Amino acid sequence: MRPALSTNFTQYVLNSDDFQILGTVETEGIYTSWLMLWVTGETGYRELLDKSKALGGDEIINYRFEVEETSILLVVWNRIKWKATAHAIKYREKIKKP
Repeated sequence: MRPALSTNFTQYVLNSDDFQILGTVETEGIYTSWLMLWVTGETGYRELLDKSKALGGDEIINYRFEVEETSILLVVWNRIKWKATAHAIKYREKIKKP
């Protein structure tokens, strides 16, 4: 037997008393690869989280990525235009760990 990932997510149960929604954050970018050897692009989740923190938030929820892909033979050249949105939230003091 070899070590393996047993689960790929952690689930939390939050209700609306646990956080405050600060607003919607958005970002977009382009991911491009050539022959799967050279890749350029941004990191959408990190950008959304940074924008949430700029609003005074702790985390993002309800994130969504819209993707438009263009490619030539899939591995020769691939471009993905994406737009991401999420809700910036701030945890209330009652659920923050000391």
